[in-house]
Amino acid sequence: MADEFRIDTPYLPGEKGCRFTWIIHEDDEKTLYLRHNDLLELNDVLTHGSSAKIEMEDGASSILVNSDVTDFFIAGEKHMKIETLALKVALRNFMKNNPDAWD
Repeated sequence: MADEFRIDTPYLPGEKGCRFTWIIHEDDEKTLYLRHNDLLELNDVLTHGSSAKIEMEDGASSILVNSDVTDFFIAGEKHMKIETLALKVALRNFMKNNPDAWD
């Protein structure tokens, strides 16, 4: 598992979606951008406790949600993972605190 994981708003104001960022160590981080539809699909899968593979808009990245661990495959990078329950809680908090990112 990565040292630190966070969900942030997109770089562009008014853009819907989010950024998932893993801090590997102080000078190395990996970021995956989720567009609006990808964010809604991931939230739906997590809300229903489903397993699914979400293909990202770039066509090269994907998210594989399982009951215990969710794997993030970022184009050209080593895959990252996070416990599915931790992801569900973090995403629920993000969406509650950032309605403009998804609503």
